[in-house]
Amino acid sequence: MHPKSAGLEIFRWGYVNFPAVLFYYAKEMDLEIDDLGMLAAVFYSFEKSKPLYQSGIRIGQLLQDCPCLSKAKLSRKLNRLEKLEIISVQENRKNFVDRYVFLEPLIDKLENLIIRDHPQLSTGQKTDQKFAESQINNEVSLLEEYRHKIEQLELELQEEKGGRVSLDVINNKNGNYKKVADFISKKTGNLMSVKMAGELNKWLEEMSLTPEILLCMLELCFERSIYNPRDITRIARDIKEYSINTVEGLESYFTNYVDVEKNKALRVNKFDPDIAEFGSFTGIDMAAEARKKVYYKWRYDWRFSHQMIMKAGEIMCQRTKNGGLEYIDSVLNNWMSKEIRQVSEADNEISKFKTRNRNEKIAATINKNDNRKALNVEYEIYVPPSSIEELKSKV
Repeated sequence: MHPKSAGLEIFRWGYVNFPAVLFYYAKEMDLEIDDLGMLAAVFYSFEKSKPLYQSGIRIGQLLQDCPCLSKAKLSRKLNRLEKLEIISVQENRKNFVDRYVFLEPLIDKLENLIIRDHPQLSTGQKTDQKFAESQINNEVSLLEEYRHKIEQLELELQEEKGGRVSLDVINNKNGNYKKVADFISKKTGNLMSVKMAGELNKWLEEMSLTPEILLCMLELCFERSIYNPRDITRIARDIKEYSINTVEGLESYFTNYVDVEKNKALRVNKFDPDIAEFGSFTGIDMAAEARKKVYYKWRYDWRFSHQMIMKAGEIMCQRTKNGGLEYIDSVLNNWMSKEIRQVSEADNEISKFKTRNRNEKIAATINKNDNRKALNVEYEIYVPPSSIEELKSKV
C-alpha cells in the first residue's frame, strides 16, 4: 500500500469540492478534460467513504452514484488514469464492480509537484534519500525543458531564414535526437527539414516516445512512402494513446489501421465474403462501390463487428418493407452514441424499446377511450335551440 497520508481525508470532508490544484497541474500530468470529469465523479463517491485512507471506493458504488457511466466507458477511463499513475485499481477481484479505486498515487504526485515548486514546504517532510533523488530529477527535467524551449526558438529562427537545419544544431541535440535525425536523413537522402525537426521534438518531448519505438515507427512509415511530418505525427499520437511499445504492436497497428485506410480503394474492388453474406441476408444489392463504402464505414470507421452489422440488418428486415442502408445507418449511429458494441447489449436495448413502445400504445388507447366517453356525455345532454322554442310555444 501507499504511505499514509492524512490529506486524503480532505476530499471526504470537502463535500464534492474539486481541488483547483488539478487544473493548475493538469497539463503537466497529461490530464484531459474527460479525465478531470472522471476524477470529479470519483471524488463525488469518495465523499461517502469513511475512512478514505487505504480503503478506496468500490467500482460498484461509483456506478451507482454516477448512473450516466457505463461499465465499458468507466473501465476505459480508469485504465487511462491508471496508466498515467493518477489512480491505482485493485486487480485481485474477479468481478469488475467489486474492485476498489485508490487515490494515493494522485496525492503523492500533487504533493511532489507542490514541494517542487515550493521547496520551503519540504522542511521536516520526507527527508529520505528517495525523496532527495526525486527532487534532483525534477530539477534536471526542468532544466531539460528550458533547454528544449531554447532549441525550439533556434529552429523557428532557422525556419524564418528559409534554410535547413545545420549539422551544428543537430550535434547540439541530445543523443536520442541525433540518433533519430541521422536515421531520417539516411532514409530520405536529404538533410532533415525544419518542419520534420519540429515534429521530432514533439515525438521525443511531448509524447515521450523512446528512440527505439520511433525508429521502428519511421521504418514502417517509410516502407509505405509516408514522408509528410504531419501524417507521421498523427500515427505517433495513436501510438502514444494506445500505449504501443513493442514491435509486434506497431506491426499490428500499421496492418489494421494505416494499411486499411491506405488501401480502401483497393479493398472496395475485391470480393468480401462478409459483404456478400450481408447482401444475401438483407436482400440489398451490395455490388455498387458506394454501398461497399457504406459497409466499410460501419466496419472500420465506426468499429462495429460484422455480427453487429448483421444484427442491424435483421432489425431493418423485421420493421420495414422497403428498408435500405439508410435505416441500418440510423440504427448503428444510435448504437454508437449509446456505446452499444455487443449483440447482447443490442438485444437488451431492443427489449427496452419494445416495452416502452407497448406502454405508450396502452396509454394512448386509454386516453382515446376517455375522450369518447366525454363526447358521449356531451351528446346526451345536448338539446337543439329550435326544439326548446317549439316546446315553449306548445305550453
